[in-house]
Amino acid sequence: MATRNTTGKSLKKGLTIKEIAIQIGLFLGASALVLWGIFAGLGAYTHHNDYISVPDVSGMSFDEARIRLEQAGLRSKIMDSVYNEKALAYTIIEQNPKASEKVKEDRTIYLVINTGNKPKIKAPNLVDMSLTLAKAVIKNRGLILGKIEMAYDPIGNNLVLAQNYKGNPLKEGTLIPKGSIINLTVASTDQSQFPESDSTQIDNIEMLEAEEL
Repeated sequence: MATRNTTGKSLKKGLTIKEIAIQIGLFLGASALVLWGIFAGLGAYTHHNDYISVPDVSGMSFDEARIRLEQAGLRSKIMDSVYNEKALAYTIIEQNPKASEKVKEDRTIYLVINTGNKPKIKAPNLVDMSLTLAKAVIKNRGLILGKIEMAYDPIGNNLVLAQNYKGNPLKEGTLIPKGSIINLTVASTDQSQFPESDSTQIDNIEMLEAEEL
């Protein structure tokens, strides 16, 4: 009695292992090509491997710096303005990122510009200070000691009697530019330093001070 060959028919209806392996390989290959295309497209869009060396714009005016950075494919923005006595007015004294750093195209470079205007500070009160202390205060405030004129005083040896700025008395709290020159009048009890002093006037001053005591 003849029997049906059911095994051969089932193989014809289904896929062989070899065919399944080929299809899986084709699918994986196609997927890899798709992923490669996506990453390649993103790289081209973001310029993944393209970097720009930041130009050095220190010492330039803002307009010069802006043009130079635009030519390099970068943007610019003033971040701050400060006073630097060693730099020219209204020039770039600092940049971030710094010169020669590698950045992407269209990156913003933040700039610090020199204002050119000295900051103003309040004048201290140096009167009745010792000359040594007055010198220290002047230096700490960013001021410059100018001329020291000695004047006779019977009791206040080496004490500051007066402070002047540009030939005029300088009141405490007056706003003056940093780096201003301050002239002082300082007391000396050595009357021999002032041979032309009016002895009568000196005696009268001593008498008035004695009466106040």
